[in-house]
Amino acid sequence: MLQTISIDQVKETLDQFNKGQKYLYNTLTTTVRENQTNEIWFIHLLDELRDNVDLFENSNEQFLDFLQLQIDWSRQSKSVLDTFRAFQINLISCNTKHAQRYLSFLFTSFTIPETTNNRLPLHDFAHETLEQLVVIVPLASTLLCPIAEQHFPFMTKEITIQITYVKNLLRSLSYLSIQRLRFFEIILSKLIRLDVHASRQDILREEKCSIENELVFSLEQLGTNDKTSDAMKHDQADKLDCLMYVMFEYINSVCIENGTVNYEQTKLLFRDLLSVFNKILLPTHDSSHVQFLLFYTCSFHTDFSDEFMNNCWKTFVSPSVSMTFRQASICYLCSLIARAKYIPIRSVLNITQLMMDWLHTYVSTTETNSGNANPNRHLPFYAICQAILYIFIYRHQEIARLPDGIETVLKWRIGRIISSELNPLKYCLPAIGLRFAQLARNYQIVFCYSIIETNNRYSLPETFATNDYQNGNLPSNILYSYFPFDPYVLKRSLVFVQPIYNDYRDENDESNVCGKDPDDNDRQDFDDSDDVLTSMMMSTTPGSSDSLDHLPITTMSTSFKSSRNPPSVLPFGRSPGFRNAIN
Repeated sequence: MLQTISIDQVKETLDQFNKGQKYLYNTLTTTVRENQTNEIWFIHLLDELRDNVDLFENSNEQFLDFLQLQIDWSRQSKSVLDTFRAFQINLISCNTKHAQRYLSFLFTSFTIPETTNNRLPLHDFAHETLEQLVVIVPLASTLLCPIAEQHFPFMTKEITIQITYVKNLLRSLSYLSIQRLRFFEIILSKLIRLDVHASRQDILREEKCSIENELVFSLEQLGTNDKTSDAMKHDQADKLDCLMYVMFEYINSVCIENGTVNYEQTKLLFRDLLSVFNKILLPTHDSSHVQFLLFYTCSFHTDFSDEFMNNCWKTFVSPSVSMTFRQASICYLCSLIARAKYIPIRSVLNITQLMMDWLHTYVSTTETNSGNANPNRHLPFYAICQAILYIFIYRHQEIARLPDGIETVLKWRIGRIISSELNPLKYCLPAIGLRFAQLARNYQIVFCYSIIETNNRYSLPETFATNDYQNGNLPSNILYSYFPFDPYVLKRSLVFVQPIYNDYRDENDESNVCGKDPDDNDRQDFDDSDDVLTSMMMSTTPGSSDSLDHLPITTMSTSFKSSRNPPSVLPFGRSPGFRNAIN
């Protein structure tokens, strides 16, 4: 076996290989592979190759592939890696056609997991080389994003590989800041793929089944599982949880400096996330968690939440945007206002007033000929009506605490909208309509029960399976709604969202703000039934459920009885904003 290899031997071997004689080439590759742990020998070989890069001008690229793919670079010392970097930089400087091959090698090294808590020397080598490469060869920057996307681990790969790759991509942004928007698009598009494969409904079902299975374990067995208590039982959800935690940590590292918010850096990051939202998140149907990255970033300053709300509103009112995107934008807007603790109540009233002005203008221009119109033509109108009801349900207590809060709501003239010929309560989700009706009566804003009863009396009953509803099959007259900031159910990364998140509060233990009329005995039964609504603590998107097993297989939408008691089980298996609780 050869112990030393001169450059003349390498040249002869490669010449023979190009002529079809592979014996010397196989001997060479075997020798290099077996002596790769001999640091002095390997450095000498790489130095020889660096001084003779003309060997690879027009041929012999197979030997470069061998060096990159067949050598275990994760086991090499820093001296060997530095020598290999010098060889590759020299090679690419002479001929930029090798840049793509070498970039692929660097991004492939980003997927090698770290064996300890310390950074892998190979990762440091890859980042230092990449930083030098984009300076020496400016053309390399145009190849970065396609190669980064090409080498992103598939969603079925091990979680350690995916975490390592995402961390290295984010680390590279310290010297590739111009590529941050494109890298965000790559990362978030992959996270969304995991997100849509791990719906909130599936995650909660897996967690419920896991809890039931653990009940049969002994106390000793339960004690051994304490270390993995934060792990999600749903495989894709567990990967998404870890990656979301990495993304939240990166946002913190950029936005927080010495314990305070770096406004300028946060503003740049927010703009990138907002661009990704408009391009990827808004068109995505049924994403449950990825959008909370933007939710979290908006919490650093009111300017960011205001800009996000203005962005959603401009999308909604734009006539050039498709109706689907307009509905999605208003869903994001109302869900953010309802769920974000950091949005001041005055801002809530201002944006809601803007929405009410739009509704009044819409009703004034369409009501005269809307009696027998196709409701599908007015979907944006119904979406924004439901948004206002949804916002009021979640923020009514804060509004009532303001000296002029309820007076401001009265100026909305919401009764004109609800009683219009467009009849929005007929198409809003029932739990939202019923809950708003109760609150509106308590605050003496508007009386909705007669309209709800009339709508139910003149609606044909529809029989449908609860399982069909879970799959998103709503009755034909109900507006399908999507509330993107429904409760965050990923365990590890929940720590970032929970302090700024507004959960639905049960009001059964609190005194009514306005009180009830003691003489209103004919409404007492209705109020008792309304407790079903106030006890719905978890807000979930239509079609996602965590506790449907107790519901009957089939339910039927019916009108209220003469006693004005609503059905004990709402005619829909799930409704946004609440969890059904059967007393």
